[in-house]
Amino acid sequence: MNSNDPNSTPSSSLFLSTAALPARDRLPVWREVFGQTMVRLDIEPAKGTSFHAEGELCALPGAAFASVTVSPVRVSRTQRLIADDMADMVFLVTADAPLRIAQRGREQVLDAGDAIFLRGSECSVIQCRDRARFTNISVSIDDLTPMLANREDVSLTVVSRQNEMLDFLVGYVSLLQARQKPCSDELGRIATAHIRDLMAAMIGAEPDCGSPARERGGVRAARLRAIKSDIGTHLCEPGLSIDMIAARHGISPRYVRKLFQDEHTTFSDFVLSLRLEWSRRLLLSPGHATCTIASIAHASGFSDLSYFNRTFRRRYAVTPSDIRNGIRISRA
Repeated sequence: MNSNDPNSTPSSSLFLSTAALPARDRLPVWREVFGQTMVRLDIEPAKGTSFHAEGELCALPGAAFASVTVSPVRVSRTQRLIADDMADMVFLVTADAPLRIAQRGREQVLDAGDAIFLRGSECSVIQCRDRARFTNISVSIDDLTPMLANREDVSLTVVSRQNEMLDFLVGYVSLLQARQKPCSDELGRIATAHIRDLMAAMIGAEPDCGSPARERGGVRAARLRAIKSDIGTHLCEPGLSIDMIAARHGISPRYVRKLFQDEHTTFSDFVLSLRLEWSRRLLLSPGHATCTIASIAHASGFSDLSYFNRTFRRRYAVTPSDIRNGIRISRA
């Protein structure tokens, strides 16, 4: 995905699909609306296939990304389409199926899940023989290049699907896409900075980046956001622990502690705060009015009822029974 002036693009998102179109109109409409107008790409379906595509496109100030599921296809960026673009962009392309990619007279074959950097100002061709889900992330070359250690040209640089930074970047983009409303301009600029940081770290980072202090702020923010999201998913499991979270993210418990320490809190305090807030919501929910306080404590991840009662009162200055009896919380 691209834009004429990415640095002035307001945060926005758009979902497109050919499903509602007659079969004969799917390719010409997608080619015109998505290909020619939005991403400056020419699109040709593989011979003998029925064309179908759908996906979401998101634009931020200085960055853009798209996730598109499409039937077997050949996508090309021609000199004519490049000439119509005011911005010189760097594209990172990955898919869940093998890709064949050509640029500068060179060719690369990518396994499913691998990614590749392409220069937006040069002709390129991407071919996929299978139905695939593509993720395409782009930033301005002028914004990314100064962040690279040797300011090298990243064209045709392949990134393995095992690269931790690639995993974080794709996951971070997925989180942005899952938002129910567009980012504010301020949040959009922050998200763009995080995306650039992750792209730069992906190219120049060592396999083990060590302490969080050695990473850019955007990388640390993406790591911490992914960890917090994971905690939220497993919040109500009594066995939730820092060791479990660290193992799932392939990092050490000490590293996780440092990430929370940088936010002036701890892993345990963060989990406790979320669990207490969740239990408070359950206690106030009419749908849980018949549930015992013990069952609500257990459903919120507490295995010790007395500990739950004690920490709840310390946090809200009232007991869970007080909440049930209609006493309002005077402080958070």
